[in-house]
Amino acid sequence: MTYPYLPYAITEAYCAVFAITIWVRLNNNLGSEHEVRQLRNMIYSYLGMLSTDIIWALSEDNLIHFNHYLYASINAATVISVACGCYFWFRFIEDRLRISFASDRKINTLLRVPLLVICALDAASIFTGWFFFIDAQGHYQSTSLFWFHTAVDYFYLLIPTVYSVYRARRTPSRQDRAEYMTYALYMIAPLLAGLLEDVFPRVPLLALNIFMMILILFLMIQNKQIYNDALTGLNNRGRLTNYMEEALAKASPDHPLLLFVMDINNFKSINDHYGHLEGDNALRIFADVLREVASKYYAFIARYGGDEFCVVMYAANHDPEEIVEVIHQKLKNKRIEIKGVNDSYLVTVSIGYTICDKTDKEPNAAFERADSHLYENKRKWHMNND
Repeated sequence: MTYPYLPYAITEAYCAVFAITIWVRLNNNLGSEHEVRQLRNMIYSYLGMLSTDIIWALSEDNLIHFNHYLYASINAATVISVACGCYFWFRFIEDRLRISFASDRKINTLLRVPLLVICALDAASIFTGWFFFIDAQGHYQSTSLFWFHTAVDYFYLLIPTVYSVYRARRTPSRQDRAEYMTYALYMIAPLLAGLLEDVFPRVPLLALNIFMMILILFLMIQNKQIYNDALTGLNNRGRLTNYMEEALAKASPDHPLLLFVMDINNFKSINDHYGHLEGDNALRIFADVLREVASKYYAFIARYGGDEFCVVMYAANHDPEEIVEVIHQKLKNKRIEIKGVNDSYLVTVSIGYTICDKTDKEPNAAFERADSHLYENKRKWHMNND
């Protein structure tokens, strides 16, 4: 007796073992707590899909047997797992790329609705056959209404894909561009695999492609931490230096570069008065302000060290004084409340900047000019506040 689907089940079992290995290695040092949680959720969904798909393959070979409703439940669990995986992918990219509209609580609630609807319809299909049914021979068959399920899945995949391509086209950084295009490929690779599975139904191409993308994401995120500041999640000083070298090579009088260097005013007093944990919180909040600025101006942002930060952007159509004012204004709207204490404070910064063109052969000269401007403004701040 031959078992044509047994290799299918064995391949997916290996995929499950490899996915569990990645799950074990996940920790919060790889990214924000939210990112790691959503990546874990993606793996949980993937394992759910694999386990039920393995059972389906074994039943196709008549190695195991179920009654009608139990077999329908297994198939419902498979399609629900796929839908959840698409949703958690969207949530991962929302946090990774900081999609502004998706951070709104009301919009977040609305974005869950399609997932909840199709999961409910999948569960109901066990008895109603709306999305799928089990035929007289005991095989799974989808109905004409299943297009709605597919549309919801691709809705959650399409938003990150479009936004990733958009960000890739706007960023001046080759490394960021490569990262964004990898996110865009997450939709394309499983789509092609799903189409090919119709041609080669006994090869688990979809499972293999999803695992490939999870592995690529894991390795890319792990590698990215070499260039990330652990506390704020911003680029670190080494990545800033590399980026400046790359950007200065393209700068010219007609296409100049703006370098901002900024320092939090009286940061030591925040640590002394409220403690180092609150000082870390102030750094994170300022980093979030810089992310908002970077999103608006398509800028590169980094923590230079301590309480110093840098913003780099191409200067075309940007007034540096206007950007300085935007940063100050955003900080004024971020009064920080101290938990458990009836007290609050504002973070303020001193900012220096310089315009770079082809005369700058290396970053040090640009940093020295921006630092000089920074400390001039720092001195003025102390004169007005001491």
